[in-house]
Amino acid sequence: MSRGSCMTMAWVFALTALAVLLSACAPTPTPSPGPAASPTPVVIEKVVTPTSAPRPKEFVLGTTWEVPPAYHGNPFASGGVGGAWWFVFQPLLIYVPATGEAIPSLAESFQEAPDRITFRLRQTGWSDGTPFTSKDVWASFALMKLMWNWPGEVDRVETPDDRTAVIVWKQPLANPKALIGSAPILVNASAYGKFAEEAAKWLGQTGPEAEGALNKVRQELSNFKPEKPIAIGPFQVETVSASEMILTKNPHHYAASKIQIDRIRFLRWTSNEVMWAFHLAGELDASHAAAPKDVADQILQRQPKTRLHLVTDLSEFALLFNLRKAPFNDVRFRKAMAYLIDRDKVREVAYYAGLTSAPYSHGVLKSFEEQWLGKDFLSTLSAYAPDPAKAEALLKELGWTKGPDGKWRDPAGRTPEFEILAQAGATDWTLAAEAIATQLNQHGFRVRTRTVEPGVYPTTLRGGQFDMAIQFGSTWWGTAHPLTGYDRLYQGEAAEFTGAKDLMSTAKGPQGEDVNIAQTLDSLSKEPNPERQKAIVRQLAWITNENLPVLSLLEKRLMIFHVDGVRVTGWPAENDPLWTVAPGAIERFYAHLLIEGILKPAP
Repeated sequence: MSRGSCMTMAWVFALTALAVLLSACAPTPTPSPGPAASPTPVVIEKVVTPTSAPRPKEFVLGTTWEVPPAYHGNPFASGGVGGAWWFVFQPLLIYVPATGEAIPSLAESFQEAPDRITFRLRQTGWSDGTPFTSKDVWASFALMKLMWNWPGEVDRVETPDDRTAVIVWKQPLANPKALIGSAPILVNASAYGKFAEEAAKWLGQTGPEAEGALNKVRQELSNFKPEKPIAIGPFQVETVSASEMILTKNPHHYAASKIQIDRIRFLRWTSNEVMWAFHLAGELDASHAAAPKDVADQILQRQPKTRLHLVTDLSEFALLFNLRKAPFNDVRFRKAMAYLIDRDKVREVAYYAGLTSAPYSHGVLKSFEEQWLGKDFLSTLSAYAPDPAKAEALLKELGWTKGPDGKWRDPAGRTPEFEILAQAGATDWTLAAEAIATQLNQHGFRVRTRTVEPGVYPTTLRGGQFDMAIQFGSTWWGTAHPLTGYDRLYQGEAAEFTGAKDLMSTAKGPQGEDVNIAQTLDSLSKEPNPERQKAIVRQLAWITNENLPVLSLLEKRLMIFHVDGVRVTGWPAENDPLWTVAPGAIERFYAHLLIEGILKPAP
């Protein structure tokens, strides 16, 4: 499908949604008068006009959640909390990737030592009126470890008194404050303590008895479904419907009197097109719905108080290869694909606001390339600029031939058809898949695209039911550090999708040395010296670029559409480093602005 036809379909969807929105807001027509009636005597009484309640000072956003009755408030059970997450929960500190600054949040202060951080907790309360104590920090980390085995770097949480929590690491870390900034406090001990205490008896132990006991606690915790989350953050869930989620201020929060917004109103984000329609109708105060340039221009023209701010999302879009499956299990075939795909054209079609990753695919974000790698090192890497001749040489080396019809045939003489998967509703990923398929088809391959619903997309990829797929590649969310990206590529979610977790446990380094990936990542996580960190990153960058477990397409920059002066005002200046809090958890950024009184009602 051409870009033009894709955009036509997208606009039809968006404008249809817009028409629905506008018609819903249209006044009810006045009925035509009927025949004149005979006058009737009336008694004139004093009319008292009721005073209408002032409209709440609100902040309107878009997000996702499970539609009731499936919605519930347990953050550890499937479908719990939804997009209210960073408004109802809050971290001990806010980490600013652009500067490395750590701003106290639920902690009023903290002290660092090589193996621990000691936090002095604020005097604040949960939405059910329970005081916040160090026991809540302990319970939250215990249950995160039970359910997600995260953060694995934490050895234990000590609670010397109610207002002191000490997080002790298994070993010194390169950037511990970034880790804490991405770990919100999720539960209070009064409601969830029984699960945490039972889990604590067995965590760290191995064997059938321990695993059986831990699985029992996991099941019991998963079955616990309170109607709403208990909030330690600045807002609490008030109502949830199929179309709106309303949050109101947590009256027990330490900043309740400082926060000038009365409520958060979420509109349901089912697709980017729906968000475009909301923006065109002036219904939203902010969203980061990726939009093609023509759509973005229309939003800015239609709503002149809307601004568009671009900030690195600390992530890459990538083409994932299924390393478990021929021919993608051969690096020569993956390199041939890299030489056939014009990634800058993919960027123009799918996400014009991004930064192209070409000509490399080394796992370091483009905007950090010079800082971590440098021009001299980059010159040692294979550069995958579009080069059909190089692709053809690699394919012939693998035994592939081109038939008289111009189609490539595998060594068995077949013309296989490959499939590129994308997540339904993610217009940018869908457009990327279609652009890549078009290019590969023009180069003699048979490639089609298929979209998969969001709920089953990760499961489909984990199960290896794909050839190629569009997903996040290297992501540095919360840390702005390459360690996070390489962990995703080789041990985290992307590694589970591609199979690299099992198939690339070791690799040859730039000098032909055998490199154990897990040990190298562990060394990077413990290394405090910046220059030694760079040396490790360059080794991993070389391995990633020369083996291509994924093909990086572009560095995503968040397209933050935000309205200044309608319902809210006070957005940070464009060069304010606070914007870099947004990647990976943009609601955490919004919540921080509200807590600090930066974002406030428009006059």
